[in-house]
Amino acid sequence: MELPDLLEPHPTRRSAWSRALRLAGAVVFFLLGLVGWLLPVVTGIPFYVIALLLLASASDRARQWVNDAERRLPDRWRLVIRRALAKKRGDRRPDAG
Repeated sequence: MELPDLLEPHPTRRSAWSRALRLAGAVVFFLLGLVGWLLPVVTGIPFYVIALLLLASASDRARQWVNDAERRLPDRWRLVIRRALAKKRGDRRPDAG
């Protein structure tokens, strides 16, 4: 079963300020992830995931890296990831990407 890319390219070119805001948000969430790694009370993993998604939405190279990394996972894990993302979005399709 061939699944589509997890993160689809944006149909239009994003403006420079939009990409800059997304990059700044990625840096902020990455730093929050570091704080979560240093403080045992807060986990840093969700912050790292958000930072990676913001970076992927700002950069075509980062989006392609996320898609390539996801493609290397076993199909079972890929479906679990897609179901979790679909559940967050309120979508019912497990292969929603």
